[in-house]
Amino acid sequence: MVRKCNPSCPFFRCSRRAKMLRYQSRRRIILCSLTNDPCIGFKCNFAFCARHALLPDGTCALSIKQKKIREIEDEAALLEKEYNELKDKLKKLGKDIDILI
Repeated sequence: MVRKCNPSCPFFRCSRRAKMLRYQSRRRIILCSLTNDPCIGFKCNFAFCARHALLPDGTCALSIKQKKIREIEDEAALLEKEYNELKDKLKKLGKDIDILI
C-alpha cells in the first residue's frame, strides 16, 4: 500500500519550524504558524522528511520499499517452486543435472 506523506508522520518536518500541534475538541490538528491554516503537508515548499523518504510527488518511499520487499519474497518463492519442478522433470528423464543459481 503506497501512501502519501502527511504531517502527522513522526518523520515529517518543516524547514521553517512552523509546524504546530493543537488539540481542538479531542482532535489533533496540525497547523502552520506562518499562515495560521492547517498544514498542507507535502505540497508545502518547506516540507521534508527526516528519513529522506519524501518523493517529489508526495509519496512516502518507506512504504514503497516495504511493498517491494514483499514482492521480491513472493517472486523468490515462485522461482524456487519452478526450480524444484524442473529438477523433478530432469530426474524423470534420467538426466541428473544440478542447476546452479
